[in-house]
Amino acid sequence: PQTLAVTILGPGGHSNGDYGNTNALHAGARAVLLIEKAVPTAMISDMKGGVSVNAIAADCHFLVTIADDAEAAKVRKAVDEGVAAENAFRGVKPGQTRNGVQIDVRAEVKAAGS
Repeated sequence: PQTLAVTILGPGGHSNGDYGNTNALHAGARAVLLIEKAVPTAMISDMKGGVSVNAIAADCHFLVTIADDAEAAKVRKAVDEGVAAENAFRGVKPGQTRNGVQIDVRAEVKAAGS
């Protein structure tokens, strides 16, 4: 087995003034649903992110334990699709900026501990 660490980052913000920003936790939830479909035997754990109940989460982190490299490729694809779905839902294009700040969510998937 191998464990992958998933990190999703976005702009975050306050739920009042920044309503409609991409949300890293929402992207993570979308990714988890897609991972469960692509790799039903994957074990997803330790999901966390955000800083407050009235904030738009700027980060999301979770672990995915899988059997092999073929499953790792499916996890990476599912994470990319989850992030793309959150960006599309909010009408944001990859790499888009506002006032010099990147406003899309983006993800990194790597071996845990590296």
